[in-house]
Amino acid sequence: MTRVRGLDALLRSYEPVAIALSGGTDSSVLLALARHHGIQAIAISVDTGLTPPGELAAARRLSERLGIAHVVVPLDMFEIPAVRENRPERCYVCKRAMMEAVVTEARRQGCRTVVDGTHADDRADTRPGMQALSELGIRSPFAERGMGKAEIEAIAEELGVPIRPPSACLATRIPTGEPVTRECLALVAAAESLLAREIPGTIRVRCTGGARALVEADPAHRRRLEELLGAVKELGFIDVAIASGGYREGGADSWKR
Repeated sequence: MTRVRGLDALLRSYEPVAIALSGGTDSSVLLALARHHGIQAIAISVDTGLTPPGELAAARRLSERLGIAHVVVPLDMFEIPAVRENRPERCYVCKRAMMEAVVTEARRQGCRTVVDGTHADDRADTRPGMQALSELGIRSPFAERGMGKAEIEAIAEELGVPIRPPSACLATRIPTGEPVTRECLALVAAAESLLAREIPGTIRVRCTGGARALVEADPAHRRRLEELLGAVKELGFIDVAIASGGYREGGADSWKR
């Protein structure tokens, strides 16, 4: 509770504060803490077209439940060449564009500071977009207090915030250098949604080229996953394989390493 009170003081020092709300557990806990402690705050989400299904809806539901104003800013990432062409700097460029949109909206709403859910366990080598946060002056209260995922989830349980499996931009499912298309992302999203209804935990459907996919999921559920491969293939993939080691951080390029 000491650390929670520390977050209270930190968030209060930013009032009125804008919380960059992705719909994931971490930023959702920040929003719930603001509500719990009576901190003047708004939530800002960005609709990029790259977000997994359900994330934006989860952000809306939580904001409504907490009674906190929620603004959704539309941003077409397919208009940005580095994102569309899936260049090595895609993640940084994408994060920078998103957070610039959040900062612009926050200023329009009269907020002094923007905060996000980055925490102490997040690694810059697997999250190159973290550089953009520093450049734009985005504050990360969990990271600043040295709080990791386990502590955040403990607070989530205390405040009644749903703990969701880790999510990520759908473009991370495509290897660097291969174009990011709406059609491919729709295929990935449909496959992950299908599997998530049947298999618990983190699931990734990685595109490995030519409408081929590699599915990452908890090896404990491999048998059920094998039973579902036919249904996944019917969505439009030429071939679907199962990754032997389960989920790996690092996006679609991780399977090459």
